[in-house]
Amino acid sequence: MNKLKNALGALGLDMDFFNEMKSEIQTEKLVTEHGLLKATDEDIKDEFEQLDTSVEEDSIDEDDENQIDMDSISPSMREVYQ
Repeated sequence: MNKLKNALGALGLDMDFFNEMKSEIQTEKLVTEHGLLKATDEDIKDEFEQLDTSVEEDSIDEDDENQIDMDSISPSMREVYQ
């Protein structure tokens, strides 16, 4: 374990990051091999209840060139917007 901690430390990472990544990989493998669980009636009812809730709309469109400060981004990113 010390070798792992040292290797992670050299990369500027810690065991929490490693454990999180390991968990995500295991979850992805499980879902890939076995699929997702079928939706239950309770799941459907919960989602249905959320349909009437209001969500604040994001007034900033990140893809809108007019809302991007073109002087503060790198030249390569500037090319994306041109």
